[in-house]
Amino acid sequence: MILTISRQLAAGGREIGRLLASELNLKYFDKKSLLDSARRSGIADDLLLRADEHYNLFTLALSTDSQKLFQFQTDTIRQLAQSGNCLFVGRAADYILRDRNDVFSVFLSADISDRIRCVMTKDNLTEAEAESFILKTDRRRADYYNFYTDKQWGDSNGYDLCLNTSRFGVKGTVKIIEESIAVAGLR
Repeated sequence: MILTISRQLAAGGREIGRLLASELNLKYFDKKSLLDSARRSGIADDLLLRADEHYNLFTLALSTDSQKLFQFQTDTIRQLAQSGNCLFVGRAADYILRDRNDVFSVFLSADISDRIRCVMTKDNLTEAEAESFILKTDRRRADYYNFYTDKQWGDSNGYDLCLNTSRFGVKGTVKIIEESIAVAGLR
């Protein structure tokens, strides 16, 4: 089984992903682990930083570096998924693995007020700075995802399950995802 988690910034995606990976005995992969893999393969750090999902749409369209990194990322995610029992956070993994029948894709959102409080605390920002950072990051994630896929980031039609973590909390969200995977016959 492969589980993919796409998420808004500060919706708890990494924490929820780590808990699910632990409880479901899945190998956990996020930006850091995929970038580590890229580094081991010889892709330069500056390429990784320039071609990451934090670049704007104009840069993506013009950069052959970003195209190379996305292709490397695609190849890496597909290769890692071959072993099965993986959880991927972000990186358009749901799209990259869309042709597999053992993939369950989740999109996590949260109320903006909760997200702002989280970022304010974590990054020691003012409310206005936190909101601006959240909106810019989500816009970049959407641009990245929409550029490389034929889907729309966050559109419920593109995921098996969409949840608002503000409503269910971390533990409740984990439980709902686990139960949904079981109902879908993937666990």
